[in-house]
Amino acid sequence: MAKKKYYIGLACTYHDPAIAIVDGQGKILFAEATERSIQIKRAPGIVCDEINNTKDLIKKYCHDGEEYIISYTWEKSYLYKLIFQSYFGILKFKKAFLDFLLKDISSDLLSSYDIVGLEYLQMSCINQAGVSFNSSLKSLVPNCTIKNSYYSNHLTHAAYACYTSPFEEGICVVMDGFGEKGSLSIYDYHLNNINSIFVQRNWASLGFFYGLITRLCGFDYIKGEHWKVMGLAPYGKLDKTYYGLLQSMVKVKGHSFKFTLFKQWINSLRELSLKTRDNQLSIEDSADIAYTGQLVFSEIMQELLNNIYKLNNSQNLIYSGGCALNSSFNGQILKNTNYKNLYIPPAPADDGNALGAALFSYYKDNPIKNSIHRNHSPYLGSDMSGCTLNNLLKFSGIKKVRHFPQDICEVTASLIADGKMVGWVQGRAEFGPRALGNRSILADPRSVEMKDKINNCIKFREEFRPFAPSILHEFGPEYFENYEESPFMERTLVFKKEAVTKVPAVVHVDNSGRLQSVTKESNLRFYELIHSFYLKTGIPLVLNTSFNIMGKPIVHSVEDALSVFFTSGLDVLVIDDYLIEK
Repeated sequence: MAKKKYYIGLACTYHDPAIAIVDGQGKILFAEATERSIQIKRAPGIVCDEINNTKDLIKKYCHDGEEYIISYTWEKSYLYKLIFQSYFGILKFKKAFLDFLLKDISSDLLSSYDIVGLEYLQMSCINQAGVSFNSSLKSLVPNCTIKNSYYSNHLTHAAYACYTSPFEEGICVVMDGFGEKGSLSIYDYHLNNINSIFVQRNWASLGFFYGLITRLCGFDYIKGEHWKVMGLAPYGKLDKTYYGLLQSMVKVKGHSFKFTLFKQWINSLRELSLKTRDNQLSIEDSADIAYTGQLVFSEIMQELLNNIYKLNNSQNLIYSGGCALNSSFNGQILKNTNYKNLYIPPAPADDGNALGAALFSYYKDNPIKNSIHRNHSPYLGSDMSGCTLNNLLKFSGIKKVRHFPQDICEVTASLIADGKMVGWVQGRAEFGPRALGNRSILADPRSVEMKDKINNCIKFREEFRPFAPSILHEFGPEYFENYEESPFMERTLVFKKEAVTKVPAVVHVDNSGRLQSVTKESNLRFYELIHSFYLKTGIPLVLNTSFNIMGKPIVHSVEDALSVFFTSGLDVLVIDDYLIEK
């Protein structure tokens, strides 16, 4: 009899660490970013398998295993390279050299810490990853065997995207800040086989490039504020000076790209720095930079993807890596390239690599098995504690708590239609950065004032930040031009003119919306809620944003949900079938 196996994936990048667990039949049991349990946004520099959480996960999902395959999302050789460079002072020399080169460039735009300091963080996170999982397994499952495997960062990106895609074949493009060798990798995917076509081996990075754009706008890319650039860009216009400087820094060359000569690149960076140094940018200036930067990024990506298409002529594009979070560009891919079908997984950044590593190990052991993840569900995270919920009902003293075991969707839809802002918590949390109807704040999209109200009173963030429309899939073509199904809120499309006035709270200034397509199969309860809202209002969509405040991760526990509820302008909190009002 075969041993009972579990495949553990550990995403051990210095940002967005995560854990995933897959059983011996290839079923995904759990996947979640570390930021959720510790409630620190992006969990920078924090080990992925914090020991207390790790023990709880083993007890809940995989305590009965005989063999455990723990897979890591960076090659061991890369760790040795960083250790070697640190030991012999190469990293310190690199920092001194960069300090010299960047001495008259604003540290607000770029500093040696951004480059070298993150390498130190990366070394620490890879080195510490797995220590808690290995020791916890030896303690809780003493007779088990443990195997450790290391895969390249981009391969785990590709594995996660390919194995969860609806395609049997396609071309997979991974684009991010950096991997072990570069920022771009291309793979051919066919019947569970992932074969490398190309790995970029230079220092050019569109992820890093977009980080510079983020900094130019006055935002912090270390904190992951790239979202703000996408939200602000539609308010701006083309700035020819910035366009020329940014365009001069990156050149597409066939199916790859490069930064210009180092001296020329530094000179362009210096000019960009002079335009922003000691100058308090107005929001209008930042908007123009955002618009221009987003345009340059999109033009480069469009040219690059069309060139990559020629490598195998597959009409199926599988796209992952941090750059795949750029939903503004993603909505243009099918329109402006030769691809007919596009798949972007719900967690394309480094947190998704935990699941990629676990799945790659599984299919490495089971190469002839068909992929079982064609209808991939993102609802793989933790659920709310029933014990804590019971304690809330027993001890909180909150008077306005009602239980609706049969009609919670109808009751909640009525409250949303009446203008109430609702915290909506159901089942297991979404894996990835977007709330897809299980950890969401929901509101009426018909209200012109609703967008500002939520930004000001709940999210506590900038007024230019948009909200997503979660729409019943069958109504998509009625509301969006050239509608494409977007199950994971991964792409931005343009509303039809006749729809704009119907749902102004979810229409961005350029008439766009980063939509979520909702089906019965993907999330039955969320579908029923939106359908109930449709029956009451004639509108088949609701405003959806993540259940958090700016700077914090999405709520993880009953306590987190209550904290946001009682310290913000939320009117209603729904946890499973329980409805709480102030």
